[in-house]
Amino acid sequence: MSRKSSRKLRNTVVVKHYGQVSDVSSTPGAGVGRPGFPTAVVVAALATSAGIVPFFAGMNQNHLPAGATVSAGWVAFGLAAALLVDRPGLRRVGSVFAVCALVPALLGAIALLNDRDQVWPLFSRLWDTTGWAIVAVALVVIALAVDRARDRMTRRRLIWLAFWAAGLFACVLMGRLTADDGRAAVVTMIGLWAFAAAGTRVLLCHELRPVIEPIVDVALVIAAVSGCVALGLAVRAGGQWSGMPSPNASAEFVAVTAAALCWPLGLWLRRSFLEIRYGRGTLSPDDVAVITAGLHPEADPRELLAKAAMMVGAASGQREVNILLGPDEADHPEGDYIDHALVVAGDRVGTLSIRLADPEGPESRQSQMVARLLPTVSLVARAVELAIEAEHARQDVARERDLERSRILGDLHDGIGPVLAGMSMRVQAERRRDPSPLLEALAKELADCRGDLRRIVSGLTPSALHDGDLTGALTRLVDSFAGDGRSITLRSAFAGRPDQDLPAEVMIALYRCVAEGITNALRHGNPTHVFVDIGEVTTGHVRVDVRDDGRGTMVVPGVGLSSLRRRAEQLGGHLHIEPAHPSGVHLYVELPVGGAAA
Repeated sequence: MSRKSSRKLRNTVVVKHYGQVSDVSSTPGAGVGRPGFPTAVVVAALATSAGIVPFFAGMNQNHLPAGATVSAGWVAFGLAAALLVDRPGLRRVGSVFAVCALVPALLGAIALLNDRDQVWPLFSRLWDTTGWAIVAVALVVIALAVDRARDRMTRRRLIWLAFWAAGLFACVLMGRLTADDGRAAVVTMIGLWAFAAAGTRVLLCHELRPVIEPIVDVALVIAAVSGCVALGLAVRAGGQWSGMPSPNASAEFVAVTAAALCWPLGLWLRRSFLEIRYGRGTLSPDDVAVITAGLHPEADPRELLAKAAMMVGAASGQREVNILLGPDEADHPEGDYIDHALVVAGDRVGTLSIRLADPEGPESRQSQMVARLLPTVSLVARAVELAIEAEHARQDVARERDLERSRILGDLHDGIGPVLAGMSMRVQAERRRDPSPLLEALAKELADCRGDLRRIVSGLTPSALHDGDLTGALTRLVDSFAGDGRSITLRSAFAGRPDQDLPAEVMIALYRCVAEGITNALRHGNPTHVFVDIGEVTTGHVRVDVRDDGRGTMVVPGVGLSSLRRRAEQLGGHLHIEPAHPSGVHLYVELPVGGAAA
């Protein structure tokens, strides 16, 4: 994948559904329709102007008629129409709002044509008798004009419009139950303005909250107010019963204090509800520490992906989250998924794949949370990718080293070995025919050279391990050091168990660690007892402990120990050497069973 195409992935979310793929571009300006005709706004303005005429005419009277007050409420529909009529997908409902703005003018015309002398009384009677029916018809027509797309936002839009329509109708009915015509007109006017404003907001909003959320907010407010009022009434009743001075003031003080205490409690309950529904929304420093804690040579870096995916799911409220490495898109067998490209420095390092609980996709709040988490998850994926590459590089180095060791072994065994053997036989033959001090010395030197060669070859691959029996080879090694008043104890967790599953590199490293540990103990510490323990630390790791009871002098790593430390590190393990208690030296080596040769 080129760098140019990788950069493009930053602003692209690929939503995969089983059997189809759709690309949603977040490029600024994408998906914006052409603006509507300006004449539509002009028509809405004219409708508003015509509808407001009865209100201005009523202001010329000594007292503002109730009909004029109600007419002022319908003007809000004209203002809303000016905002909606020129927007794609909302022209139809905007036109209906513009028609609603003409209602006062139409009723005023009817009253004017029927009785010019009693226009305002007739106008008010028309509102009083037919106002509720006019409102009901207007609400039904508005509901029919709303888009009927089968998606989550359309359903919520209709629910919210129905909620505000119910509120408006309740205001109209409350006005009819009020004896005062002026108050009834004011209540109706306020309801019309509230519905027009809320309906415009609902229609223009692209993302609407689920209805359950404001219901929870209202329930918390009602519960807090009810609790505070009940507590205040209880304090007031108790004060009156006990004869406390100023029980009303005490009750008000207790109610206000309880309200102040309920405020943070309500916020905590609301936040807890949203976290259960949408997740925490962030990865805390502790979460990042948990994810990266296993990022060391001895751990499987792929486990970090599972941890990161689990924490992303908890933070965003998603049920199933997977993180895949590599520049290729994820291949999902079945179900609805949304894939987010993980990009670092313009290169795609992986994919964050979320299985959707709802085929229509995640909530807007969840999408925003995932977007905030993507940079952190991308860095985690990059770190895991680098760790895997380092592991592969270490394995490649180990394989190359084994190949080079095999080549050297072959050269020594098949090249120099036969030459030295031939020279030794010729010198021996010449020495038997004509003995001399020079031939004696030469024969001895050739024998020493052949011995050194055998030790070098044995060091490259200990002959004791040719049959793969680590326990037997270590037993023979320990027996070869015993004697001269010193004892060496070997305890192996592999005794009586097949150890053929151990890689050759690991067995060689274990064998050499034991040999080097015993050699250093006998050479530098003059011990009476050396204890060797070989076992499993955890699943997938083996250890070697070599302890002695000698002098415990400071051990300066020589060629042997330095070579062993490098070998342990190359295999993904480590070597430590330190004074033992109460005396002696402790050599500790830990190696992964997989090793570099795995």
